Amino acid sequence: MADTISNTVSIASLVIFIAGCLAILAGIIILISSVFSKNAQEIQKQAVRLSSKGFTDELSGALGNASSLIREVNSLIETKRGVGMSLILVGSILAAVCYFLFLI
Repeated sequence: MADTISNTVSIASLVIFIAGCLAILAGIIILISSVFSKNAQEIQKQAVRLSSKGFTDELSGALGNASSLIREVNSLIETKRGVGMSLILVGSILAAVCYFLFLI
């Protein structure tokens, strides 16, 4: 009976460890992809061009739209970072739980 419980706990801890490793890996991939996102970098370049055009042509509407575009892109990047960090945190917690289950 005790051997069956021990095997069940071992299998459960192995599954939790694999889930934790996958969560950490997914978090790292999300963090790296948010830094090197070509779409976000291109949008930021275009927003800078639009804002400089707003300065030279005195187009306050274009300048306002460019600043809101930059704010939204930064918000998007911060959201991706938050998701990545949350996955890494959850993966670390799962790995710690796995360690304590192996000690039992």
